[in-house]
Amino acid sequence: MKAKNRMTATAGLSLALFMGMSTGASAAQSPIDLNVYQVPMHFTVDGKEYAPPEGQQGFIYEGSTYVPIRFISYSLDKAVKWDADTYTVTIAEPNDTDKINIKEYKLNAQVYSKSNDKFDKSKLVSSKLNVYKEKISYVFDGASKSPSEDLPGYIVDGNLYVPMRFFSESVGKTINWDPVTYTVSAVTTPVKKDPEVKGPETPKTEPQVPAAGGGGAVGGGGSAGGGSGTVGDGDVAKPSYDSIKSEAETQLRELEAKSKAELTELYNQYKSTKDASLIDEAFSKVAEADAAFDQIMSDLNSKLSDNGYDTSIIDTYKDQYEQIKTDAQADIISK
Repeated sequence: MKAKNRMTATAGLSLALFMGMSTGASAAQSPIDLNVYQVPMHFTVDGKEYAPPEGQQGFIYEGSTYVPIRFISYSLDKAVKWDADTYTVTIAEPNDTDKINIKEYKLNAQVYSKSNDKFDKSKLVSSKLNVYKEKISYVFDGASKSPSEDLPGYIVDGNLYVPMRFFSESVGKTINWDPVTYTVSAVTTPVKKDPEVKGPETPKTEPQVPAAGGGGAVGGGGSAGGGSGTVGDGDVAKPSYDSIKSEAETQLRELEAKSKAELTELYNQYKSTKDASLIDEAFSKVAEADAAFDQIMSDLNSKLSDNGYDTSIIDTYKDQYEQIKTDAQADIISK
């Protein structure tokens, strides 16, 4: 079977790209205009600064700071899921796949050139922001929590924005506001521990060393290097090039099944509901699949390199991955 046939794992991903191009999506209610302050705020988590994606700037409304749900979740090292049927955000500890996605997201979001410049408040001017105001339910590590009635969620251009203080404190962070630099800081709240109670110390004894040449227990009665030993009796068999490649392609087929199932379901929901929140969820699935693909390629590169094999097949896989996404998107648009 050719590599391209094995790379169909990404065909379903273009569903999300197609959804993102569609128009007319709406949330459960009619949009409203809010007078908000969109200022160049700084967001730091335990000393590291992060910035939301371009076009998803946070805003201040009635004294509360709102930020994109995925930005704040990933910045706090939390996995996030959105249930469009019940308008519920579920926050939990990340699994292995989530950790890969979060790590990549934070690498792209981290700000390395920090600025402590004083913010010029004369430039603080309110502006109108068209939003969908929604009552959001939250589940943090299995426990339901609700913000006050004056802290709803807002959907802006298909992205859900949530109150940063409520969200951060719900996952154990302390929020600080610096009005000079307009910096919002989330700091891990230290956990108080009971003082350690030490028991009586046990006297230490020196290990017994068997006499040279004696019939001690070390080695089980045989002399070092004896014929009955097993350590060093043979090297681990070197995996073949085909076995390494086959393992990677099995992972790609699993990615195919998972991606198609998740994105086809989202696409069908979107066609029937035109729910804008599904667009953000679909792009999240694309990012997850991209991260999973990159991890498979990274593992494949390591195994091939460590065993002295040629790694050029990886470039072939990557080119086909992008081409299949493009072809599948064009196929959907033409329907």
